[in-house]
Amino acid sequence: MNSRLLLATVLVLWSCLTCAADGAAPPAGATIAAPKVPSAAEALAAWNEYRVEPLARLDKTQPFLDFIRDSGQVHIVLNNDLLAWMYQPMDNTVKAALYASFLGGNMAAQLASKQSGDNDDVAGMDAALDAYAAARKAHPDFQLPLFERLNEARGKQNLAQAVKDIESGAAATP
Repeated sequence: MNSRLLLATVLVLWSCLTCAADGAAPPAGATIAAPKVPSAAEALAAWNEYRVEPLARLDKTQPFLDFIRDSGQVHIVLNNDLLAWMYQPMDNTVKAALYASFLGGNMAAQLASKQSGDNDDVAGMDAALDAYAAARKAHPDFQLPLFERLNEARGKQNLAQAVKDIESGAAATP
């Protein structure tokens, strides 16, 4: 599947699930106005609030997810090998936190480098590893082999190469 289509589909579904969870629905016959796209500062503020406690702060993700989807200021390419963990069975809150962390970390790195469209999967996975640590703390029996391998590489200051190896297919994903 095209990575842009996959990202758009996931973000639209995320938005729909968030609205459904809040019970928010427009009244029948109402005109739906285009939502205001958050600014980069608003997106980063939401990201920084979320990342402190990713499993408990999923309510803070919408501004930065909307910014990623609608601003055109960042570009995230989804790599099937790097994100293969998304298709493994796990708690939906944990999966959402890992994915939101991957996207938010990637976004924050692009905004910090001021290189619009310069996808940064290393920063994304670094942030996802932080969320993974929170998930492991909350659920000690939870384990994803890919994250364990990347966490080990991060501890050896080799995360960038490990991510690139996975993306290129040089390293098998579980």
